[in-house]
Amino acid sequence: MFEELRTSIQRLDIPPCSAAVIEVAQLHSVLGAKVTMALADLDRRGEWEVDGSASMTAWMRSRLDVTNHQANRILKTGRRLRDLPATTAAWLAGDLSDGQVEIIVANVTDRRTGLWVDHEGDLIPTLIGLDVVQTARAMQEWALRADAVLDEDGPPGEPVAEVQLVQTLDGHGYLKGSFDAESTEVISTGLRLAEVDDRDVTHAQRRGQAMVDVFRHFLDHQTDKLGKRHRPHVNVVIDEEALRDEAPGRTIHGTPLPGLVLRKIACDANIHRVITGGRSSILDYGRATRTIPPAVYTSLLLRDFGCRFPGCDRPGEWCEGHHIRHWEDGGCTDLSNLVLLCSKHHHRVHMKGWHIKLRPDGALEVTQPDGTTRTSDPPLLC
Repeated sequence: MFEELRTSIQRLDIPPCSAAVIEVAQLHSVLGAKVTMALADLDRRGEWEVDGSASMTAWMRSRLDVTNHQANRILKTGRRLRDLPATTAAWLAGDLSDGQVEIIVANVTDRRTGLWVDHEGDLIPTLIGLDVVQTARAMQEWALRADAVLDEDGPPGEPVAEVQLVQTLDGHGYLKGSFDAESTEVISTGLRLAEVDDRDVTHAQRRGQAMVDVFRHFLDHQTDKLGKRHRPHVNVVIDEEALRDEAPGRTIHGTPLPGLVLRKIACDANIHRVITGGRSSILDYGRATRTIPPAVYTSLLLRDFGCRFPGCDRPGEWCEGHHIRHWEDGGCTDLSNLVLLCSKHHHRVHMKGWHIKLRPDGALEVTQPDGTTRTSDPPLLC
């Protein structure tokens, strides 16, 4: 049987015709359904232990040459469908597409499984023939109704909000999480409103910067933790001369930071004095002094309103104070030497070749590395 299947696949020549591609894709879906359910049976019977594998995921990674993500996705579907006979039958018959099954599995949670099994014989026919968008809407509506019924019988399940922040060896990090429908809508709306219209970067990069800005806004304005301007510390270790020379430093946990980032942080931070004797003996740990006091920052916010970089419309609450003449270079902390910049443009002006100047009339001149100069006029005060 398998040799015949292998020969048929190798001989298969799919013509560049939409009808032919659709038919072959449907057959591929049915074959994939059979493989998924066979793997679910192997998982249930513990066949993966025979060759010493630590888990079914490990067995699939080793024997089927798939990634952990692929293996877990297949297993999640197979394990769920073991309890959904009508859904499984419709998938194996080709009546439900892979996309529809994925949507069903996402909505039929452990808590809702019993209700789905009780009614799937009536529900599946209503899904057959729908596209994935229509299926998603139908399943989301069913999930809401199911939760309403379950809530009558007992306490509602806890909202799903799980996040992992994983830091890589080079100091970068990535987020992984899952959220319930309400939390997802809140996050989506927040990112959309915080996103800057910057055509020079990808949508994912704009979303990423928006999320950083949301967190920074919270840290700057939260009231649960006492402290001026409510801005928590980021502990950075660097020699003063090295800071002037834009040499790299490190966080207190040992993560290295480029000199450019350190100079940006030093623009508006708590500076602590640490005097050491040799490489490991700390002789003195000085009192923290705020680089930009709250009263000065408030005056700066009232004067600039928002980011002063030419063409930027970031509001003041999303901005940071920047020393035009860097503090580590002897620049003073007063309004004549300060300007509000959003995080992106604050980083930009700290890059080599960029220069800014605050003119006596309040206009801000920004000179790019190629010599191009752009100017932003001061905001009109009411």
